Amino acid sequence: MQYDPTRRSLYTPESGEPQPDFRHDWPVEWICAELSRLAYYRFDEGDAPRLTRALTAAGFSEPVFFNAAQTDTQAFACLSPRRTAFIAFRGTQAGKPRDFIADARFGWADGPGGSRIHSGFAGAFDSVVRDISAWLNASGAAATVATGHSLGAALATLFASARPDADLVTFGSPRVGDAAFVATFAGRSVRRYVDCTDVVTTVPPEGLGFRHLDGEIYIDRDGAAHAPAPGAEAMREDRRTARRHYLRKHAWKVWRNVMARDLADHAPVNYVSGATGRREPD
Repeated sequence: MQYDPTRRSLYTPESGEPQPDFRHDWPVEWICAELSRLAYYRFDEGDAPRLTRALTAAGFSEPVFFNAAQTDTQAFACLSPRRTAFIAFRGTQAGKPRDFIADARFGWADGPGGSRIHSGFAGAFDSVVRDISAWLNASGAAATVATGHSLGAALATLFASARPDADLVTFGSPRVGDAAFVATFAGRSVRRYVDCTDVVTTVPPEGLGFRHLDGEIYIDRDGAAHAPAPGAEAMREDRRTARRHYLRKHAWKVWRNVMARDLADHAPVNYVSGATGRREPD
């Protein structure tokens, strides 16, 4: 897979086709990367058959869709043949004002154990959690994995917070809560992918009290995933090199590409190529 700097991949990820060899027996992180991208398929606007075909062809059950119109929050759930429930939350969509409102509401809401969480994410999460939990409780699932990209990653984090039995795999997640919220995940399975210069992973600011969960997996400028993440200086140098390369090769093609690598690295397909180890040299 080639690194994709295009506006199309960032702003309309639902326009991409499923990975041709997508299968239920991929590693969990690979499955989650693809499900997080497929969550952008607009099943709430008539595209449900395409998502259903992609999932059933890969060996999963037919999906169950969740759509809270009042907050414009979407997710889907499916079961693997081994009865693992995958719940994938949709991220921020271009042209969806309520998504941007949820992202921008930096105030605090009450979280578990006396912690504080992002109020915009909390409002979106509250609008879907009851229906998703009801489905999960009735599903007979043997295990649960919550996943998502961008805003979807934040919602998956809140869902995993409410379900201590769930594993969490996220891509391009913003910060969701304070240090006390992070502490509630101590000892749990968290895999939080960060693609090189992805700007969304830098917000909301730490200066406001927000903190990231542990479990960072860093995707370097060439698409290699590192767990644990390299040291801070190594990542700074990798990011500087990545930005210089992007300016020379991609940024000037303004009719097709986004102008900064900090945005291009957020595209869901670039998380797929990094998480699966399939990215070709750029």
